[in-house]
Amino acid sequence: SKPTAVHFSLIFFVMTTLIGGVAAYLGYSDLAEANVKLDQAQKDSQRDGVAVRKLDEEIQALKKLIGNEQEEVGLDNKTPNTVIGATELDIKTHADVLAEPTIKNTLIKLSAQLNQTKTELAAEQKAKNDLEAALQQLKSNMDKKVDEHRKARDSSEKDLADTQKVKEEEVGAKDQQIAALQKENEEILIELDQLRETNAKTIKDLENKNNTYASLIDTLRSRLDQVQKYSFEVPDGVVRTVDNSTGVVWINLGEADRLPKRMTFSVYRKAHQGIGRGEEDIIGAIEVTKILGPHLSEARIVGDDIYQPISPGDPIYTPLWGVGRPETFAISGIIDLDGDGKSDMDLLTRIIENANAKIDNQVTENGERTGDGLTVHTKFLVIGESPDVEAAKTDEQRDKMQELLAKMKEIREEARLKAVRVIGINDFLSYIGYKPQRRLFVPGSGVKSPIKQGAKVTGVNDVSTGTVSGAYTRGKGLKQQTSSGQTSKVFGTSN
Repeated sequence: SKPTAVHFSLIFFVMTTLIGGVAAYLGYSDLAEANVKLDQAQKDSQRDGVAVRKLDEEIQALKKLIGNEQEEVGLDNKTPNTVIGATELDIKTHADVLAEPTIKNTLIKLSAQLNQTKTELAAEQKAKNDLEAALQQLKSNMDKKVDEHRKARDSSEKDLADTQKVKEEEVGAKDQQIAALQKENEEILIELDQLRETNAKTIKDLENKNNTYASLIDTLRSRLDQVQKYSFEVPDGVVRTVDNSTGVVWINLGEADRLPKRMTFSVYRKAHQGIGRGEEDIIGAIEVTKILGPHLSEARIVGDDIYQPISPGDPIYTPLWGVGRPETFAISGIIDLDGDGKSDMDLLTRIIENANAKIDNQVTENGERTGDGLTVHTKFLVIGESPDVEAAKTDEQRDKMQELLAKMKEIREEARLKAVRVIGINDFLSYIGYKPQRRLFVPGSGVKSPIKQGAKVTGVNDVSTGTVSGAYTRGKGLKQQTSSGQTSKVFGTSN
């Protein structure tokens, strides 16, 4: 704390008391010696007072130099409210990582850092000056380049103006030519429109004639096919042996021919008019049950004609199978194999695929077309039933039926253009030897019975003449009448 007059008075009083005490203690006998000592003590007290004042002045000067003039020095209690505590806090706060335990060392370290920073700043300033000098040099060079380009631009603009003037004169001449050509073109377009109108009628007439001729050709071709029934199909094999008692036959096809089991064949009479021409030459159907050898298989008879039984040497044929080659077919329309009014397309697909054949194009019952188009590898286009548009109950059904008819017509026209043979589903089933399995007729189901109703028309008059044979009208005693030798004119007259 700072010494005051009280402190000095107290010191003086203490010293005086000590002196008085000593004097009283020694007594008056040694008063002279005590006086001497008192004088010396007074001198020492004065000297100590001067030293204390000087020390206080030095402390105050040191506080001002440090910059922290707190009342307490803080030698024993270094808080921020003391000189030492505040000074240490300033060193840590302002010197940061350069802080040292003493002010001198901290100042030395800060001075060294400052000198280093000045050196780096001088180097940066020198680099900056060098860059500015280089920039000025570049600017000078760029100014020269700009002047050169400006002169070149002025020269180019002058040349451009001269060229543009020449081009404008040329464009003017071209515009005149274009105007003349446009006028000529308009006249030509008018003539072309007139020719187009004239030719449109001619083209339409020719198209109508072409469609008429195409329809006529299709009709004539259809009639010719019905009459001639050309066919390039050949038998796949022949029947070698027949056992009519068990309904089993043996054919000359087998393992070496890659014949699969359950393959069905149609059987033709020996004196046929051609394979694959129609149903009239087919006398039965067989299904392979066993492969017995390289060229021998056993088959069961699944259909035959009692008036033309299958016999050895009869040709067999199926379009589904060929030796060493898979066959492909196109299917169009509604496929109903057993006449029950339900689609049998899945069954037909299995029959074809089981024979290692495939369907490459199809017009489904929903009118959708699948496949990439008919090719030379398409063996037949098999046509199923067409929908009855008149039986449609809703507009949606009618639209679907009409769409199916359009697709069927489209694929049939494609077959005609690509020379793919078109056959009906019934002929196809006859060729492959397929026999429908359904035989049950359910009254009221809406499906027609497979059994024909009534007898065929014989051509005999329906009205009786009323005359009964004499064999039934004569009396029992009469003899049998003899024939006159004449027959009914219904069956013709004898020559």
